[in-house]
Amino acid sequence: MEGDGQVIHNTVGSLFCEQNGKEIYKSSGYKEISIIYGAVENSYRDTAALLNRVRHQEQATPVRTVADNTEREGKKLLDFIGEKAKALLAANGFTEEGSPKEEIKEYKVRRVKSISKEEIEGAILDCNVSEEDKKEIRKNPVCYESPAETVNVCIDEVIVKHQKEERKQNDNEDAQSKEKEYVHNTVAHIQSEEGSYTINGDSILFTLRVIIAFLLRNKLLNKRIQFFVDGHKILQAAIVNAFSWFGNMGIILDWYHLEDKCKRELSLAMKGRQIRNDVLSRLRYLLWYGMIDKAIEYLESLNESLIKNKDAIEHLGNYIERNRSYIPCYEIRKKLGLCNSSNRG
Repeated sequence: MEGDGQVIHNTVGSLFCEQNGKEIYKSSGYKEISIIYGAVENSYRDTAALLNRVRHQEQATPVRTVADNTEREGKKLLDFIGEKAKALLAANGFTEEGSPKEEIKEYKVRRVKSISKEEIEGAILDCNVSEEDKKEIRKNPVCYESPAETVNVCIDEVIVKHQKEERKQNDNEDAQSKEKEYVHNTVAHIQSEEGSYTINGDSILFTLRVIIAFLLRNKLLNKRIQFFVDGHKILQAAIVNAFSWFGNMGIILDWYHLEDKCKRELSLAMKGRQIRNDVLSRLRYLLWYGMIDKAIEYLESLNESLIKNKDAIEHLGNYIERNRSYIPCYEIRKKLGLCNSSNRG
C-alpha cells in the first residue's frame, strides 16, 4: 500500500514473518498433519509422502523440511516446558535446580503408607517356597507402598545413534575410523490414581526438574514418590541427588534389567551355556524373591572349576550389593498388584 509515493503498509513483513530462502509458511493445518498425524507416529519419510499426497504435489515437501520443522517445534516445546517448570519452582520457593530454598520439615518426613501387614503376610504364605525362604522374604527392606498414597515414576534414559542427513557410498568404510554420534533423551511416565502423564526431556537433570515442578503443580508431594529405574548408576545418583530434600521417596530396580544383567555377566563368567543356565536359574529364583544375602553367598560359593572369568562373577556380586536397597521381593509385589518394571518409561 502506497501513499504520496511512500510505502505505508508492506504485507511482506507486516502480516507474515520473513522466511529464509525457499522456506514455506507453516499453517496450523500443515503442522497438524506433519507433526501430530505425521512425525509423532511415523518416520519423516512417510510423513513427507503423506503431506505430498494431501497436497497433490509430488516432492513438494522434502523429507529434510519435515525433519527441520518437527525438530524446531520440539525445541520450542521443550523451551516452553522448561520456562514453565522454572516459574512453578520459583512460585513454590524452589531453586531453578529443583530444591527448596529453605528446608521444609514436611518434605523431610518419611511417612510411607504401606499395604496392610495382613495382606503382605497372606501373600508371603501363598508363595510356594520353603519356610526358611519365607523368613528371608520377610527381611527384605523394600516397602510395599499403598497405591492410593503413591506416585509411580518410571524413568529411563534413551540413547539412539544419530542419523546422518544423507548416506554416502564410502560411509561403511569410514564407520570403523569415526566415532559414532548419539542422541540422548530421558523419558518419564508419572502415574497415580488421579491419572498419568509422560515427560520427555533432552537430559536427566532437565527431566527431573520438570518432574518436581509437575509434582508441585498437582499437589502430589504429600504422597510417596516411587521411582522405577534400570541399573544405570548416573540415573540413580541423579534421582537421589535431585530428591535429597524429600524423605518419602524410593527407588526400585526394574526386574527385566536385573535379569538381563545376570544373563550377560554369567555368560562371560561360566564355562558353557548349560552351566550358565543352571546358575542363572538358581540366581534368578533368589533375586525374584528378594533374597539378596543368599544370592551373593551363592555367587561366592560357586565351584571354581565351573568359572572361566572370576572378574565377571565379582562384578555381578558388586552390582547386586550396590543395588541391595533397590531390589524388592518382586513376587510379593506382583501378588499385591504393585509395579515391578520401568517399561512404561
